[in-house]
Amino acid sequence: MARNLHKAGLLAGVWNRSAAKASALATELGCQAATDPADLAAHCEVLVLCVSADADVLEVVNALATSVRPGTIVIDCSTVSADTVRSAAARLSTCGAALLDCPVSGGVEGAQKGTLAIMCGGNEHDFERARPVLEAMGKTVRLFGAHGAGQATKATNQIMCAGIIRAVGEAMAFARAQQLPLERVVETLGQGAGSSWYFVNRAPNMIRSSFPAGFRVRLHEKDLRICHDMAAASGVSLPVVEDMLREYAELIRRGYGEEDISAVFRLKQELFENAPFANPPLPDIFALLRRVRTIAMVGLSADRARPSHGVARSLQRYGYRVIPVTPSAKEILGERCVPSLDQLGDVLSPDERIDIVNVFRRPEHVAAIVDDCIRLRMPALWLQDGVIDEQAARRARNAGLFTVMDRCVFRDHAAMP
Repeated sequence: MARNLHKAGLLAGVWNRSAAKASALATELGCQAATDPADLAAHCEVLVLCVSADADVLEVVNALATSVRPGTIVIDCSTVSADTVRSAAARLSTCGAALLDCPVSGGVEGAQKGTLAIMCGGNEHDFERARPVLEAMGKTVRLFGAHGAGQATKATNQIMCAGIIRAVGEAMAFARAQQLPLERVVETLGQGAGSSWYFVNRAPNMIRSSFPAGFRVRLHEKDLRICHDMAAASGVSLPVVEDMLREYAELIRRGYGEEDISAVFRLKQELFENAPFANPPLPDIFALLRRVRTIAMVGLSADRARPSHGVARSLQRYGYRVIPVTPSAKEILGERCVPSLDQLGDVLSPDERIDIVNVFRRPEHVAAIVDDCIRLRMPALWLQDGVIDEQAARRARNAGLFTVMDRCVFRDHAAMP
């Protein structure tokens, strides 16, 4: 924002609570680095203020008031409560100075490009005097009413942002769970009716699972608390605001408060990662069984009394070829055994492939078997009765394997319509 004021020939000086930042920017732009707000106020007729919270605004305004000249306009681009705006305006009015509350929207990108949307509250005459400064920083500049109207408009915007970023997070988590090509999803849906600035500019963060700060979680959480309080004054609780405050509280608790608000995707992705595993619909299972010809059975026992042996005999009766994957025997039910999935090629004919891997191993072995199936790009995985590892099953499904858990192959075959 300061750089854009400089480009417009309007920047006389800068100040920051971190003096080194102000000094570096002043050197870059060839302007004064003020020692404190009072120093800056003594040399400027318009002051632009942009800090993080209500207490910060009041602290800076009190410092400005010690030297601000009559007729000076203070443009406050912070996002704070309407009550704070009115207090700050009253403090400056005692010095003959005016305040405009002018919160902004458009993210880091809008600030850099000078394309911010600026929502203003205050006196119309002061607004017109300040317009050249505002238009140097923003593309859309509007006055909405008296002091506090700009903040009320920004609060409206923050509620919209909360709903949109939450919906984008859920949509992208859903798309990932459906194994869609996510870059193509953003490219295509970014042109559709459901698109938004946040979808186009922040969904890529979700694809990369990297959330560099554009608009920090902790700052939006602060803004939504303002929205909460303003709605509560009317006796209303807004579900989008309340739900998002809970989710932001969780992100902050986990240490993600400094990340961009697109980090809400972390929580949405977990909905799918932690959901109970659900088998595909029965028609899809039956369709798979009709296609299957060759089954690799991991953990098949040579002991005729074991359940796996009975399942294998039943599968053979239904016309399937069952290849035993076990290092403990050389041959079971007339089929040569292989010690691992990697060696299935040793027993397959040139025109034969494995259609499904059926697992009869204990749960502690299942994760490694699933990883092998994913690595070898097996088309389908059947975790047999008694094999319960939902996390491994979800991982297989997310990798594109048709995955069924805790069902009996031959029983399902017998039930086929």
